[in-house]
Amino acid sequence: MATSLPPPRKKQPTEAEIEAIINRGGAVAPQGPEIEPTDRDKPKFFNVRLSVGIFQDIDRLRARRPRKPGSPKMGVSTHDWIVEAVLEKLRREDEP
Repeated sequence: MATSLPPPRKKQPTEAEIEAIINRGGAVAPQGPEIEPTDRDKPKFFNVRLSVGIFQDIDRLRARRPRKPGSPKMGVSTHDWIVEAVLEKLRREDEP
C-alpha cells in the first residue's frame, strides 16, 4: 500500500494579522425594501409521482409549443407546463 506525506499545514496568523483584519472593518449590507411574502405566496415543495405515459403525453404537448428560433429546447419546461395545467384546473374548478 502506497503512502504519501500529509499536506503541508497552513501558517497560523499572528496576533498582528488578526488585529489588522478586525480593524479593517467592512461595509454594511445594502438594505432594500423588506417585502414579507404572505403564506400563500411562499413556495411549497413536494414530490409528485407520474407514470411514464403521462410524461410522454406532457412531452408531446410541450413539443407543440413554439420554440425560440434556432433553439433545440422545447418552448416550455416540464415544470412550467405542470404548473400551468394546475393553475388552469384551479381556474376551471373555481368558475361558477
